[in-house]
Amino acid sequence: MAFNNVGPLTSLNPGQTAFWWYVRNGGQDFGTQFASADVKTPNLGGVHLASDQRKEKDNNGHTTYFVNITNQGPGPAFHNLQGGGMT
Repeated sequence: MAFNNVGPLTSLNPGQTAFWWYVRNGGQDFGTQFASADVKTPNLGGVHLASDQRKEKDNNGHTTYFVNITNQGPGPAFHNLQGGGMT
């Protein structure tokens, strides 16, 4: 199931990285998930790279997903998250 426009708007200048974590439906395990930057307009040409996708599953079954978003420039831009599962 895809998701868009998740989380607070975050501004990144070129070279900055935002570290995100998210849960799906109360921490259920949705298998492999991919998140990327939902880049907003207008912006000044920021290109946002999603990297270091990670997944943590606690012993109680609660699942948390993680991703880093880095602005490769040339200008700043706002983003939040979008993504979904692998099919």
